[in-house]
Amino acid sequence: MKTFARSFAAALLACGLSAVPALAQDDADLVDPIASGELTPEEQVKAVLEQGQKQFQEGDFDAAVGSFTTIVNAYERAGAFAPGPLVLRAKAYAQLEEYEAALEDLKKATQYSQSQPQILPEIQSTRGEVYMKVDAYDAALPDLQAAVQANRMNPQYQFDYGKAMVKLGGAEQGEKALTKYLDILASMEEVPEGEDAQKAEALRLRGQAYGAMRKFEEAEADLAASLEIEPDNYEPYFTRAQIALVNENYADATANLEQAIAKYVPKDEEDTLPFVQGYLTLASAYEEQGKALGREGDDEAAAQQYALSAATCEKLLDLLPEKDQRVGGVKVAALYRLGVAERLQGELAKAVKSFSKLLQLDPNQGEAYFRRGICFHFLGEERLAIRDFEQAASINFDSPRSNLWKGMSWAKLGDMNEAIRAYGESIAVSDRYVPAFVNRGLAHLAQGDYRKAIDDLNEAIRLQPTESLHYYRRGRAQAAAGDREKAIQSYMNAIEFNEKLAPAYEQLTTELEASGETVLANQYRSKAAELGL
Repeated sequence: MKTFARSFAAALLACGLSAVPALAQDDADLVDPIASGELTPEEQVKAVLEQGQKQFQEGDFDAAVGSFTTIVNAYERAGAFAPGPLVLRAKAYAQLEEYEAALEDLKKATQYSQSQPQILPEIQSTRGEVYMKVDAYDAALPDLQAAVQANRMNPQYQFDYGKAMVKLGGAEQGEKALTKYLDILASMEEVPEGEDAQKAEALRLRGQAYGAMRKFEEAEADLAASLEIEPDNYEPYFTRAQIALVNENYADATANLEQAIAKYVPKDEEDTLPFVQGYLTLASAYEEQGKALGREGDDEAAAQQYALSAATCEKLLDLLPEKDQRVGGVKVAALYRLGVAERLQGELAKAVKSFSKLLQLDPNQGEAYFRRGICFHFLGEERLAIRDFEQAASINFDSPRSNLWKGMSWAKLGDMNEAIRAYGESIAVSDRYVPAFVNRGLAHLAQGDYRKAIDDLNEAIRLQPTESLHYYRRGRAQAAAGDREKAIQSYMNAIEFNEKLAPAYEQLTTELEASGETVLANQYRSKAAELGL
């Protein structure tokens, strides 16, 4: 509605008022002056068009459709084909969410525009806007591109094209078009009434584009400017949070997500769902913050973040309406995040319960079987874990992780043959999956098959040559095989990549002393002591 004034003017000019048919008598009551016979046919049509414009601007779209239909019918009765009134009616239909009717009018308008080509860009722009209303940005793009090419100085065309490009991931093209729109707006002596909301949206979209381009200062400036216009709009806060997550600034991300959730108002007043994306992203942000704190060694703080993640998921589940066909998918997503948070807290039984509820709703969620299998593995229910890992592998057949964990569960049960077979299945899925080579190498080592163990650990080193533990483990296998010289070199290499790897020093000094190199052994022992190992 905010852009209608400019669009109306463009369409009105194309209505063909130089050859205007008279309105039918049945339509005379639409405008009082018509009923009294005071207006010429041209004035009658113009009066009804203006009436339709007024109805549109006041939000009475049904009445606007009626007014524009009067004009459309008058032209069709006279055998004249004016595209302008069809465009106007299409705009009103779009506001009523009668998109098929709008597209049908625009199809006719395109046919009629052969005699009035000046209106074609407006037809294309309107059709693009209709497609965008149903999130069909791919379908909208060709029309919006054509409209911009026809008139690069039309601010509405630039805005619509920029919006579509940002939504489709074309950050650079979207930023250029939105900048053009904002520049045109700034150059106007008088900004059209109601333009503030669209300007705020343009700033939000350009901020999103800048974020995708990693121009974070420019993004923040645009988002702040958007909030100055619409301080209660949730979208800038959500975009800020997304940028913060990219930068791994989890504190800023969670703060902005909390604001976004608090300010969220659905675009459809009848929509009863809470801000699902906001809650799920907030739960994920808390989880990532917890992992970061865990890597820093602050397990208590990490546990608090996991608890916040779980609480966020539980709140979302509580807020979901009972009767809504969209709830099922949301519950699946929320239960998954809840189960992950519970597992990270060490609440394995609770996590099993959450993943089981999820699988009752959707038994084709391979990731849920995989995560539940991990919980069973650590609960000592290895055979249940194996069944879940097998189910996960049958669904997510292109992932090597499930077979890896199946092998680990078999190893925990002491069945190294089955473990080796499972690790082989993992490698068959991805021959670059290092954990499978490492674990199979260790299983071969446990069985006393040192050559196979060394071969697998060599492959792990080839794929991940800077990981010190691979050299250390290969050294253990080489020492067990009686190849002391190679074992010593492997331990030295392990220390080369990690001078604080205490087990490597222990094994190295033992092997050096056994080979008679006491001086060198003492040097490494002294080095370990200096490092406090």
